[in-house]
Amino acid sequence: MACSSGVWRGAGATSTRMSLVLALVLALTLALGCSAPAPAPPASYLTDASFRRAELEASLVNPGDGYARLRLEHYATGTTGDWERLAEWNPVVEPIALGELDAPLGASTTTLSGAAEALALPAQVSSDEDPALVALGKIAFERYPVQPASYLRVALGSRAAARSYGLWLDEARGVGGLVRARLADGSVQVAFTCASCHAAPGATEIELGRPNAALDLGAALVDAAQGGLDATTAQALGAWGPGRLDVTTSTGLEPARITDLRPVRFQANLQQDATLRMRGRTTLAIRIETLVITSNGQALRPPRVVALALAAYLMSLGAALPSPEAAANASPAGARIFSERCASCHAPPAFSGPAVPLEVVGTEPSLGLSAERGTGTYRVPSLRGVATRGPLLHDGSLPSLAAMFDPARTDASFTGALHGVAGVAGHLDGLDLPAAERSALLAYLGSL
Repeated sequence: MACSSGVWRGAGATSTRMSLVLALVLALTLALGCSAPAPAPPASYLTDASFRRAELEASLVNPGDGYARLRLEHYATGTTGDWERLAEWNPVVEPIALGELDAPLGASTTTLSGAAEALALPAQVSSDEDPALVALGKIAFERYPVQPASYLRVALGSRAAARSYGLWLDEARGVGGLVRARLADGSVQVAFTCASCHAAPGATEIELGRPNAALDLGAALVDAAQGGLDATTAQALGAWGPGRLDVTTSTGLEPARITDLRPVRFQANLQQDATLRMRGRTTLAIRIETLVITSNGQALRPPRVVALALAAYLMSLGAALPSPEAAANASPAGARIFSERCASCHAPPAFSGPAVPLEVVGTEPSLGLSAERGTGTYRVPSLRGVATRGPLLHDGSLPSLAAMFDPARTDASFTGALHGVAGVAGHLDGLDLPAAERSALLAYLGSL
């Protein structure tokens, strides 16, 4: 007798009779030395293109913006322009070591040492939930080259040069998360990793996931061009300032604050203008995969397991953030005020919520109106980790929580803004509180 892989359906049988028959089938199977058929795996980001396509479509808030249209045209389409047909890219890389900046000519930007190697990828992954993905994701966060950045040669001549552009320096982790990578054409180039923008010095070590509020890529682009940019572009790049960049346009006119990745698991939307609904790690994996593709001229794609591993790692970062209970214990009065005044948008325990229309939040609207990513809304960011996030609002215009709740910040005479020339409008919640209540609310938020 051959082992059957079919499914017994037994329409109309009672549950008792079904149990008896299934038990008999199992007994016969074991007696004949056959293995019971394994259940079919669920639809998977790693293996099922139709699943990936459906998840992309479900995540796009505004299918008509430029970001969405590009992905809908090329992602898991089954047509000749499908990005799935691009060559998978897992290049040989090595971090730029801190000591290299002490050489007379600084760090090499075009030569790999014998220690360079590609990421070691697993032969197979049991599921999208495989715990080994988190370990791979952490390595990829610090080593996988997301985007070439040859212009950062201006920052690699010395430690002083690196610091002047906001690159963090660390004996163990190197220079600003930068790596040298062998490109598809055989050349070697400096490249960003996730840790270049999304890691920052903490009290004792580099904290992965935090935004690098010191990173000044606009200044590096201008300096590397050595006067070769037109005046409009140079002015736009120079206006980014530390902690901001435009990842969308070629003009540089839509800079946004570098995001905090630590609370990504708590976000209702991804990107400052709520371009994507956050549906879980698959949403994040597709976001990472397509980011690498578009950042490399749509000429290659990352191994899908690397994108999923990065998503799994990022989803794990929220576990290390302070708990809401600890914040409530630090300021019970602040927790009460927050519940009354803030929780309708920043709902615990995620401290996030649905995106808010631009006219309701009232902050500077240009990013939310962007033809490339605009949705007519701004996301409600999770406040988990807000105490150590750095500059706030989508454009990074306010330096701290204290500035956010300073009633004077809306005045034209306010001088505490990091960007812009006048008072910082919008998000007025809490500005009308008595000073004592504002202080209590700040104590609560400062403990999240």
